[in-house]
Amino acid sequence: DGDSKLLVAGMSPAMLLRGKDGCKVINPTTGQPNPDISCLPVDTRAEMSADGRLIAVVESNALRVLEMESGEQLMSEARPGVQALSFSPRGTFLLTWEKLQEGDEGNLRVWRTATSETVARFKQKVLGEKNVWPPIRWSADEAIACRLVTNEVQIYDGANLSEKPLERLRVDRIAQYELAPCVDCYYVATFVPEQKGAPAMVRLWKYPDFGEGRHVASRTFYKASEVQLRWSPTGRGVLILTHTEVDRTGNSYYGESGLHFMNTTGDAMQVKLSKAGPVHDVQWAPSGDEFCAIFGTSPAAAALFNHRCAVTHQFPEAAQNTVRWAPHGRSFILGGFGNLGGALSFWDRATLKCLATVDAHMTVVHEWAPDSRSFLTAILWPRLRVDNGFRVWSPSGQLLYQEKIEELSIAAWRPSPPSNFEAPGDECFKALPGAPASRPSSAASKYIPPGARGAGSTAARTAGSGTSLSALAAAVESGGSAAMRTGPPPGAEVDESSTSRSAAKNKAKREAAKKKKAEADGASAAAAAAAAPQPPPATGKLMAKGACDSAELTTESIEKKVRAVEKKIRQVMELREMKAGGKQLEANQLEKISEKNERALQDELAGWKLKIEEVQKAGSGGSPDGHVSAACREAVRLPQTSSREHFNQLCLTCPGATEANASRTTVSKANPKLSSVIQIMVHEVAPTSCSAPKHSTTLTTPDRAKRDDSLIDFKCNRVGCGIS
Repeated sequence: DGDSKLLVAGMSPAMLLRGKDGCKVINPTTGQPNPDISCLPVDTRAEMSADGRLIAVVESNALRVLEMESGEQLMSEARPGVQALSFSPRGTFLLTWEKLQEGDEGNLRVWRTATSETVARFKQKVLGEKNVWPPIRWSADEAIACRLVTNEVQIYDGANLSEKPLERLRVDRIAQYELAPCVDCYYVATFVPEQKGAPAMVRLWKYPDFGEGRHVASRTFYKASEVQLRWSPTGRGVLILTHTEVDRTGNSYYGESGLHFMNTTGDAMQVKLSKAGPVHDVQWAPSGDEFCAIFGTSPAAAALFNHRCAVTHQFPEAAQNTVRWAPHGRSFILGGFGNLGGALSFWDRATLKCLATVDAHMTVVHEWAPDSRSFLTAILWPRLRVDNGFRVWSPSGQLLYQEKIEELSIAAWRPSPPSNFEAPGDECFKALPGAPASRPSSAASKYIPPGARGAGSTAARTAGSGTSLSALAAAVESGGSAAMRTGPPPGAEVDESSTSRSAAKNKAKREAAKKKKAEADGASAAAAAAAAPQPPPATGKLMAKGACDSAELTTESIEKKVRAVEKKIRQVMELREMKAGGKQLEANQLEKISEKNERALQDELAGWKLKIEEVQKAGSGGSPDGHVSAACREAVRLPQTSSREHFNQLCLTCPGATEANASRTTVSKANPKLSSVIQIMVHEVAPTSCSAPKHSTTLTTPDRAKRDDSLIDFKCNRVGCGIS
């Protein structure tokens, strides 16, 4: 229904929502927002404690801490400039950061939530990256607190940070650290990035034994400008996800990544992945004895590993980059968010079967509920400014609830220890009717228009003939833009029996007009073909590619093709000059200057020039001088040289011509820059009875330079032509 109830079976955790109209905490008991919680955080500056007992918000005029159940205000300070918040694990302390002001004793403050007093102050000019916040981190029992400074990690008494540090862990060039979540003993992982040829290093230390060389485990590796340190829930092992901004192999736009493992017993190894490519995500199971990783190029692979980094199960490849375990460890999701399509698959760990795959495109945040019975996906503002809202799914992939909230900027479950809830039973992991037992196949299927998919088509047709705007709005919500159409979807076949009489009459008129137009076009084409002169046949060797199909080509269009082929020939000659000068050519350039390619270009050029003559003769009704229209073009290919001279004359004789009126030619350089290329131009001085056509060809000079009065033997290969 349209109300905002969240009273669904099995959904007991509360949810914090912040939209354009304000912030609310939905109470699962009543299904309505808790009226005692009244706050309006600035943008997303709100933080809940790990036990879900407190909430801290930065409002326009104050920093406040409220109890989540009663709404009682525990703390209110005029600090509207706070930009980052973080609770200690048990909610005893609140850490805040604001811009450092002149004369300020410290902008990084530690507050005691019960009394609103400032416990400690530190100066920190820059907030830093997301992976280094918070700069002060408590152990799970709040017994100790760690703070990163230049070249060392300072260990404080967790209840009194105003005193001097209890211990100092000295590590040169340390950039990051992570405190293990265990309470019986305290381990610290430190990271030093690679620099000037020195490899990156991760070491594990046990508090308080921080002496020189007293680390319990160490591992060095390259290609690690930054890392993510992910401790197991038991605090006995840590996964190291390495990353570099640039992939020097060029295989990935997003840089290179790797996955390593270390434990507190001193073991250190690289996790072997079955597919090359980036590591998209890796998460420990709540039990701490296995983890799931997504890796490889798209479609990415996914696998389960035990605590010895051995593969125990391989999942099908898919468009996925995210894995999230339910707090009780019975179920997990594999999703493709961000730049992927938003496919979301729900898996049962007990059976290793996919219960359902749903569409959760444009998801910005995603989170399991503390009771492991619900999974949240939300589209937040201002990351996306349309379709802001959230959805709640069951472990079997069923959509339990959805709501659109304008400018929704915060959507999060109220934290709570999983031990407060009973683990979900087998009834929560039954596959939905019709749900896929495994991930959908990537095989191609027949395209179905959106309006014809399932109930969408029915909704669209119903909306087209609907009687109210509400019915139309509901149809648009379910069927999309297809609801605005009254007929079948585009491209669908039309049942002629259901068409009206006027539609059939109009169709007959259109077919008759189309038939009449086709007959008229055929008659005009036949008349034009009969009137056009038939060109003499030409050999396939000398005919340009496609010339036989270019009857409609004009002289101008053919001349463009001639210039294009001549340009290719000039490029071939230039490449030959470059090779003769000693320059190394690429494979494709060597192919261009091959004899086979050059001969093909010469043949194509001759064919197009022949086509020009045919088109010109067809337009003028014949040649006035009686020359035949078909002619030969023979390229004489001689060894290449860099001769500085060129040929002056070339005598051609033909049947019917006397010695006095024989055709004469002038031989000159075609390109001054290429001394080895010359062009023969035949000047027409023969009588009209001479059957010799105009000749034009490109020659290369012999190895040695000829004298100006030298002659070159030239023979025409045209059948029946005696020119030589």
